[in-house]
Amino acid sequence: MRIGIDALEEEQIAPAVEQLVAADKTTQIVLLRWWDYMRARARRSYRAFLREADLVIPVSRSLVFAAKLLRGTRPARYMPFDLVIRMLGALEERSHSLYVLGGTPRTIRVVEQNLRRTFPGVRFVGRYSGYYGKQLEADIITAIRKAAPDFVLIGPGVPGGERWVSRHRGSLCPGIFLVAPDVFDVFADRRRRGSRKAFQRGLDFVPDLLRRPWRILRFLVYLWFLLTLGVFKLFRL
Repeated sequence: MRIGIDALEEEQIAPAVEQLVAADKTTQIVLLRWWDYMRARARRSYRAFLREADLVIPVSRSLVFAAKLLRGTRPARYMPFDLVIRMLGALEERSHSLYVLGGTPRTIRVVEQNLRRTFPGVRFVGRYSGYYGKQLEADIITAIRKAAPDFVLIGPGVPGGERWVSRHRGSLCPGIFLVAPDVFDVFADRRRRGSRKAFQRGLDFVPDLLRRPWRILRFLVYLWFLLTLGVFKLFRL
């Protein structure tokens, strides 16, 4: 469907993290949902952003279903929280460094405390809260570049969200960059970790729908997603 996703098996997570750290370039991991896929179909700039990313991992059951229907392969799907935990565990094994960016000054302190306690072998080399003024952005980028972290976990409050990394790729240091606001909020004790059973059944969207009931309108976009999938399947046949 002209949007590439990667098949990353569980046993490949640690080697992939090590390979990206050793790549000596700014790399970005994107956690892709079906809604993001539809954005890529509609916006050329977002489609180019996904093609530029170094690792695109599906987190929606619908994308796994589409890959199985069209290609006959079923890429691994992870809860974002579980995937980040595995990646941080891989960083800890090699004593790699971590920088956290985003959230409020209070929440980022909680994030650092929780991560230090859970992953004592990870070296923390800096942090900076989000929701900052535009005039501070250059200083933040300089601070990250000087800290030279192996992994940067980015939460809410960063202008542009996941596209922030792409926009500043030429100014950032080598390392892995991952934008995951929901996971960041779990580490900040602002959100409960989702149910794994609900995730496996493809019902992980329900809590968000209860908080934002107007998103029920996305059902119409989902029907368009299914129609697009059917068209691609037909033409492949």
